[in-house]
Amino acid sequence: MNKVDTKTNLMDAAEQQVRQKGADGFSYADLSAQVGIRKASIHYHFPTKSDLLTAIMARYSQEVLTTLDGYVDLFPTPKEQLIAFVAFYRSALEEGDKLCLCVAFTVGRDALAPQTRLEISRFRDAVATWLQNRFEQLSCASPARGWGEDPTAESAATLALVEGAQLAARSTADLAHYDAATKCFLGRLGQL
Repeated sequence: MNKVDTKTNLMDAAEQQVRQKGADGFSYADLSAQVGIRKASIHYHFPTKSDLLTAIMARYSQEVLTTLDGYVDLFPTPKEQLIAFVAFYRSALEEGDKLCLCVAFTVGRDALAPQTRLEISRFRDAVATWLQNRFEQLSCASPARGWGEDPTAESAATLALVEGAQLAARSTADLAHYDAATKCFLGRLGQL
């Protein structure tokens, strides 16, 4: 296995651990057993756990933002893009036993290194901007329906909705809680 493959495997394993157990829920010994390398080899790629956590947050951010940008090309209307966004956050739960990486990190935010917290903030700001753009487009397309009167507030509320819905679903390992929490928002979109 070459260095790139080992580093990617470590990041993949760490991301799954964080999404399932939180940032404090695993150790380099856990990764060593999962990936099949010595702990010293992990330290070669990521000298500290905070280096690893920052790296997986930066990678996750790039992947998610690429996906969201793809929705703009894939779905012709902001309504469809927002519906896809809600579905994307639902899919991050898998079977209700994981969270999206940002939410998983945020739960234990105080224990994270400043650089990891900065990556989380950048990610959330970028997602909020993406959402804000959708609401601005909705405002132009459906001004009489009350969408986009305050795109910044709509953006913040929507991000909080899907993140909170994830926590509700994860707490019981039941996706029905996510669906119940997002039902009214999706219903509003359905009225367009």
